[in-house]
Amino acid sequence: DVIMLGHYSSGELAFYSLAQGPVSTLMLAALGLQMGVMIVASQLHGAGRDAECGGVWRRGLPYALATGLLVAAICAAGPQPFRWMGQEEGLAVGAAEVTRILGLGLPGYLGYLASGYFLEGLKRPWPATWLMLAANLLNAGLNAWWIGGGLGVPPMGAAGAAWATTAARWFLCIAGVLWVWNLRDHARFRIREPARPDRAGAARQRRLGYAAGLSIGFEAFGFSALNVMSGWFGAEALAAYAIGINILGTVFMIALGVGAATSVRVGHAVGRGDADDAEVAGWTGLGLDVLLVAPIAFAFAIVPLGFAGFYTGDPAVRAAAAVLVLWMATILPFDGAQAVMSNALRGWGETWAPSLLQGAAYIGVMMPLGWWLGSRAGFGVSGLFAAILVGSIVSSVLLCLRFRFLVRRDRNKILRAAVRTPL
Repeated sequence: DVIMLGHYSSGELAFYSLAQGPVSTLMLAALGLQMGVMIVASQLHGAGRDAECGGVWRRGLPYALATGLLVAAICAAGPQPFRWMGQEEGLAVGAAEVTRILGLGLPGYLGYLASGYFLEGLKRPWPATWLMLAANLLNAGLNAWWIGGGLGVPPMGAAGAAWATTAARWFLCIAGVLWVWNLRDHARFRIREPARPDRAGAARQRRLGYAAGLSIGFEAFGFSALNVMSGWFGAEALAAYAIGINILGTVFMIALGVGAATSVRVGHAVGRGDADDAEVAGWTGLGLDVLLVAPIAFAFAIVPLGFAGFYTGDPAVRAAAAVLVLWMATILPFDGAQAVMSNALRGWGETWAPSLLQGAAYIGVMMPLGWWLGSRAGFGVSGLFAAILVGSIVSSVLLCLRFRFLVRRDRNKILRAAVRTPL
């Protein structure tokens, strides 16, 4: 969406970027609510209790759809919230329309996550990979049609990109449900059987989701606040920020994938009571992510203008975005590290500690520092990215220290309790 809108119109890209602030915050917080599906499924599977895994998915899917409907209703609030955040009238109206459309796709996306996370918890990541590839191809095709118009459809700009994304997300939901339902070994996991009443299991699943949702929500809220601040510097700065944050978010998917794998591996080790493998899985995830992003960070440092030019032909926006790409060369290792270690802690069984630590870093440090560097010190969007760097460093260090503390202090007690306690 960002690439195709950037080449179509910087103004339309600004609408889309501003809309991404509230939408991303709500979507990522709701995404965290589904993490309980992956963690509980991985622990049950690791403990050899496969017959109970289907109930995790059966509980998670309606919960995801209901959460998505609530988020969609919030996204339909209109332009007034953007006016309250100090945005000019044209930006507020354009962003509100994009927000409303993107909100309609969130129930579908969260429904897909319930299925995708369930499969990942069973150590089956490839279905989600293929479905996401297909959805991106669908999204790109619809973008080419609806952004600029054609074949009887008028040019819709940012709204067209939002409709394309919404359609792709509902495709993901339907395809994900069909994939899980038609697994060859569905009987082994009792996928087609109604979930048995399990108040303790359902409560644990929701509790893990609440904590993950709060944790991711803190981070997303902090980034959304910086997104709003970038709008104070004008449409050109907002478009540059959109490009920079999109590149960062794209590479962050590596950390998100490694983090999910780390959570699953730690969860499996917890389920079978293997403390040593749980510890190794956590630190291995951290090291793997650093190795994977290092060459990307090096490339960003060498040819920042080339990466920025991939998104836009506007010389002013490209130059501003290139500066942000340079910042990302330093941000990437720390941003990825905090994502991986928060997942390692959740796989271990930690509930609220990652949320509090990430909240301290992104709400307590990054947000006020971004405001001061961007607005008061006059560094603009570069100041916002400097704040992202500091917040990511603080978050990654705190989470690593927490994981090491658990490993050294009471790992055996935690693992025994995790196995004894009904999941």
